[in-house]
Amino acid sequence: MSRRLAWSTWAAVAALGCKGESPPIATGSPPGPAGIGVVRVSELIAGPEKTRLLMPNPYEGQKNVLVDGRRYYNWFNCTGCHGGAGGGGIGPPLADADWIYGGDPANVFLSIVQGRPHGMPSFAGQISDDQVWKIVAYISSLAKSPEGGEGGADR
Repeated sequence: MSRRLAWSTWAAVAALGCKGESPPIATGSPPGPAGIGVVRVSELIAGPEKTRLLMPNPYEGQKNVLVDGRRYYNWFNCTGCHGGAGGGGIGPPLADADWIYGGDPANVFLSIVQGRPHGMPSFAGQISDDQVWKIVAYISSLAKSPEGGEGGADR
């Protein structure tokens, strides 16, 4: 009997409250916790500034490794997404100056090894560091070649 009374009481209260009135509207901003500042959990910052890492390519400027770099670029099917001359396709172009994660050698190396969200797979354990650095040297040469776009080392 007490359950029936509880339901009937709730129904009566609900019926009284429905007089066509709209619920009150909250104004202002919600109160924030006092004395708590912003806590930074990552060094990543949104916006156009790219993270610069100090990890130089051991093959930087060595034209003799570009043949190997191009061969690895094709062997590991970089052409399938980025095109034969790095002009793009499914993946972004590599022969221009517009790089999402930074175009300096360290960032390109990490993009290949770690992968990136929304399509770039990780090649960790599939390609040796030596092969990755040769691919990075080849990719860097694309922006300087007549086939590639304009750009340079500071992409």
